[in-house]
Amino acid sequence: MTTRTKARGIRRCLRGFSLLELTLVLAIMGILIAVAAVAIGGQGTRAKKKATEATLTVLKGQLQAYHLEHSSYPPDLRTLITAKFIEDGSLRDGWNRDLIFDPRGRDADHPFVLGSAGENGTPGDADDIDVWTMNKPAAN
Repeated sequence: MTTRTKARGIRRCLRGFSLLELTLVLAIMGILIAVAAVAIGGQGTRAKKKATEATLTVLKGQLQAYHLEHSSYPPDLRTLITAKFIEDGSLRDGWNRDLIFDPRGRDADHPFVLGSAGENGTPGDADDIDVWTMNKPAAN
């Protein structure tokens, strides 16, 4: 075997990956990224729901404190800011939408309406979050 033949053999071994091998690696990486994105995507929705529930719980307490001091509920949530019960900027849900508030409640057990339209932003459907029912177990 001559030196030239040895050099060709070494060059052939050092060539690198073929197009097929690179395509296969990229396809596998794409599948892994897609699976990870799906797994992580659900966490964002859950976190936004929990943040909304925490905001509603705080506001419920502040509305009750306002009622003790003024013998009525405020006409809107912004009044809690001007009366120094809450800080500005805490009147949005986890999806950065305005919260739903009505000082006229449904009944004596629910003296005001306070909630969020949920992930889809449409009030009155299944994903709404209501301060009076959010921590109760779902009915079977």
